[in-house]
Amino acid sequence: MCDVCVVGAGAGGLTAAMVAAEAGLRVVLVEAGGWITPDHANQREADMLPLLYWEAAGRTTADRRIRLHQGKGIGGSTLHNLNLCKRIDPHVLRSWQGLGRLDLARWDGLFDETEALLGVCDVPAEAVNRHNQLLRDACERLGWRWGALRHNRSGCVGSGYCELGCAYDAKNNAAKVCLPRAIDHGATVVHHAFAVALDHRAGRVQSLQVRSIDDRGDPGDRHLTVQARTFVAAGSATGTPALLQRSDVPDPHAQVGRTLRIHPAVVAAGEFDDPVHAWRGIPQTIECTEFLRFSPEDGRACPRNIWIVPAFGHPMGTATMLPALGGQHRAFMLAYPRVAVFCAMLHDGSRGNVTPSGDTGVRVDYQLTEIDAHELAKGLQRLAEALFAAGARKVWIPTPQPLQVTDPAQTRSLADLDVRRLGPTAVHPMGSCPMHDDPRRGAVDSAGRHHHLANLWVADGSLYPTSIGGPPQLGIYALGLHVGRGVVADLRAASTAASPT
Repeated sequence: MCDVCVVGAGAGGLTAAMVAAEAGLRVVLVEAGGWITPDHANQREADMLPLLYWEAAGRTTADRRIRLHQGKGIGGSTLHNLNLCKRIDPHVLRSWQGLGRLDLARWDGLFDETEALLGVCDVPAEAVNRHNQLLRDACERLGWRWGALRHNRSGCVGSGYCELGCAYDAKNNAAKVCLPRAIDHGATVVHHAFAVALDHRAGRVQSLQVRSIDDRGDPGDRHLTVQARTFVAAGSATGTPALLQRSDVPDPHAQVGRTLRIHPAVVAAGEFDDPVHAWRGIPQTIECTEFLRFSPEDGRACPRNIWIVPAFGHPMGTATMLPALGGQHRAFMLAYPRVAVFCAMLHDGSRGNVTPSGDTGVRVDYQLTEIDAHELAKGLQRLAEALFAAGARKVWIPTPQPLQVTDPAQTRSLADLDVRRLGPTAVHPMGSCPMHDDPRRGAVDSAGRHHHLANLWVADGSLYPTSIGGPPQLGIYALGLHVGRGVVADLRAASTAASPT
């Protein structure tokens, strides 16, 4: 029995738990993944992928066309992400109607607090590795807009293994920043604990049914019931809607699990004459925003939906994603030290569906619209142009039959490719339980409270009403603060009302 039960220990859940615990509330935090510390981070893909990612980073959409990388563990995706801290563009925030408790001034204040909480700062110029320098050089030669990214690291040694967890504890992530504060104020953490269903009646959640789960995602035989005054669902943009659906939570206007966005991405690899050693140093420090516009600018069409960053894979991941076989595959892997990989990520308008699957899984149905598919194909063309501008002597496109481009003039034809056949990846699921003060247009209101169950709240990326066109973690932390404070205020008001005068 507790005051607040939080399901999911990622950026939103841990931040909300921290706020509630520091307010003196009894908090129980339930997380399906493990308690993974820097001591576990041995920098080996075969060991770390099952610990840090659902389905060992093998989760896909139902048609298996898009890989969907999602984190788990105490810290969620903040354990493995690349620590990019970017505010949601104001034009996106202005487009979100019906959010009476979240105007631009409120967002600015939350972003200020979140950046201070995480120690967000500029990446030092000397920490920009050659891989990122190549993107910057390409942008300058092509006259494209670029910028330096900000991050939440301290004491970074530049190992380059961020996606496998940081063995040097240099990430100022949710596990490092929020978890100790929550525990210091009495929060209880239950890991390897899968939230099966919420029991509810008469418009309120009564309890949460929990089952043990191992690192492979297989359910165990231990069961737990958590009773609480309030429940916060923060299990990600796939986990949260699946939990609500398994629980038959009221959804009269079909707002749960119907509007998933994922930022699908394609990559191109350039082979250079000299070593790039892209695995050394901070993986992403430079961005290209030339093709990312959220409002009309300079008379150009609006919007432009492609965000470009470097994106290099570790050996095992690279080898498994290459479509080549035999000698061609070997030739590419031998060139690995001389390869740079650029990524085009789509600010998607396409919408996907999330439903539960099996005991602990989810089913994600997502199809790119024709407009989005064409936009992403144009992004692929821009990647090839950038790689050639950076000095690549040839560019590889991971088509089913590997495509090698040796002439910069050939890059225009890439815009005609069907990117849906290229095996896009996605790392930013969001928007599946959108917030809106009108229950016909959102699953929760702008405080994060569910429209139909008074003591159920949501605090993760599923709250975003749309795609945001950039790294989502800063906004999710901010929403964790926002929702956590709403929970505290609500419980205090209830206690005051119940107290005898």
